[in-house]
Amino acid sequence: MTTTPRDGATTLVMAAVTEASVSPQDIVAAVETVMSQQCEKFSCEMWASAPAPLPLRPADGYSAIELKEDGEEGSCWENRATAAMREWGISLQKQVVDDEKVRDFRVIVDEAIAEAEEKLALHRPDIDVGKDEILFKEIASRNHERFDLRLTSSTARSFIEEVVLGNSLVQGFLRNNLGEMEEIDFDLSVVYSRPGANAQGWHADGAHQRNANDAGWADDGWKTRLADAYAICLFVPLIDLNDDVGFTQFWPGSHRSRDLIGFARVAEVTQATFDAKCCAGDGVWYDYRLWHQGMPNRSNVLRPVVQIIFKKKWYVERANYGTESIAQDTNS
Repeated sequence: MTTTPRDGATTLVMAAVTEASVSPQDIVAAVETVMSQQCEKFSCEMWASAPAPLPLRPADGYSAIELKEDGEEGSCWENRATAAMREWGISLQKQVVDDEKVRDFRVIVDEAIAEAEEKLALHRPDIDVGKDEILFKEIASRNHERFDLRLTSSTARSFIEEVVLGNSLVQGFLRNNLGEMEEIDFDLSVVYSRPGANAQGWHADGAHQRNANDAGWADDGWKTRLADAYAICLFVPLIDLNDDVGFTQFWPGSHRSRDLIGFARVAEVTQATFDAKCCAGDGVWYDYRLWHQGMPNRSNVLRPVVQIIFKKKWYVERANYGTESIAQDTNS
């Protein structure tokens, strides 16, 4: 519906009724198409309403999320980080892995990447790696020139157990957010972006659990209690993350409601995003339900980021990888 108010400005009002199979992302894409057509010759504004409060940047910014300062006591960081995880779904930790260990783990990661890409070349020569979408048990593409490779060797897991879980701040943080250590397991992979990788679409790694007591509308009004996290991801970059090599951009607070699916572009318009730029070995913690996107790699170097998903033992990740192995006989 198009109306023309007294000031002469044209207002385009859109409403969408869809089948259940149509995702909110499809609706947003359709609206953007119409906007580009209608506003080709004119400047315009787009207003969005959502079925949940939209998380916005606070007046004082995201200081609660950022890296702890030199001299800040570990217990102070734990308390600040725990509060930030509840409120914003993300927190940064300074030097989870020291420089020497970063170099050691980079060797492990580079060998794993080389082995996986050799297997792809040998067993799947028809695939244009980096261009074609792939979804195998060992590795999956995450957009153009971006991959998520599982690290399953005993060497890699032992490294995490010794270096990362051996960090007392990590253990304290996990206990505060997921419970006792004997209740927690972890999955390990490396997300690597080759030169030329473009931006990912906005996404959350995991959904809100069915029947979870999440924030949202109920018969008695708005509920502000957030269901406890079942999984928390830790990114540890093996190189410094900046505008050139890229980083991960987050929408803080978007973990608080399942009803924000499809509205992450609003975060860009309202400047509610947080750019997780940090040094090699630093840690980026985020709730598995938090919306985020990987940014482009405009450099000429590989961007490897170790991804450790700490989770309740009952949770099994089934959606982000395939079930078929790279080396599986496709003719059998």
